[in-house]
Amino acid sequence: MGSWFVNYFASKNMSITAYDRDRGSLSFSSSAIRIADNLAMCVEDADFVLVCVPVRLTPRLVKECASSMKSGAALGEISSVKQKTFSALAALRNDLVALCIHPMFGPGATDKNELRILLVPVKNERTELRKAQDLLPGTRLLVIPSPQEHDDAIGIVLGLTYFSNLAFADFLTSKRNTLRKEISGTTFALQSILAESIMTDDPELISVLIKDNPYARKHIREFLRKALAIERVLTDPASKLETRIGKLKSKMQSQGNLQDSYNLLYSAMRAMDSQKEK
Repeated sequence: MGSWFVNYFASKNMSITAYDRDRGSLSFSSSAIRIADNLAMCVEDADFVLVCVPVRLTPRLVKECASSMKSGAALGEISSVKQKTFSALAALRNDLVALCIHPMFGPGATDKNELRILLVPVKNERTELRKAQDLLPGTRLLVIPSPQEHDDAIGIVLGLTYFSNLAFADFLTSKRNTLRKEISGTTFALQSILAESIMTDDPELISVLIKDNPYARKHIREFLRKALAIERVLTDPASKLETRIGKLKSKMQSQGNLQDSYNLLYSAMRAMDSQKEK
């Protein structure tokens, strides 16, 4: 994501300096992007510093960057679990603008996609939102009131989703049925694509989303309880699976149009088939 943001800012004609402790990992097509020899050199004259490092390192790097930054600059980070990082941002000196943001897209996104970014206010919501809007043109910023609410929602949106797809992938790789892709329908095809695409992410990121977010663990436990409850219906002759499915269908219909979701499913498949033909 650090490379993604370098290219994004370069496309906005901004002057960029990048730093990574593994200098050899930095390779950009534009010669206008300067590579710094050390962290202090990278941040000391910057108007905006964006920390893009593994979640567990983010609080420390926030503090290290802040110690070398000039007054009036903004310091942002993009971690996917916020509570510890939020504390580090909240402790920044008052002459820096703290930006606690979370891009809801991966490094494969382009400016043609809807680029949604979550923003958790640290000290002054109005100031931070205005600064983020200036620094991140072409993105849609959504304000999440607190780091707790952010991590709770992300625990479902990412943590539970990654967990269930890890289990799905683990199950599939234990089977040797070579016919499954040849005979698969739309539902299995999309589910497989999702599980396979998740496995392209860094294992450390996946681990953090599931293990380091306490809300994710809470949601996963509840998910497993519900899965076991459905499994028990299968073995209880007095229970009717159809009745349970009917009630669930009614609940989901009250929260959104199921037919619209069905239509989107096939739209996605048509788009993927069209891409394959190209």
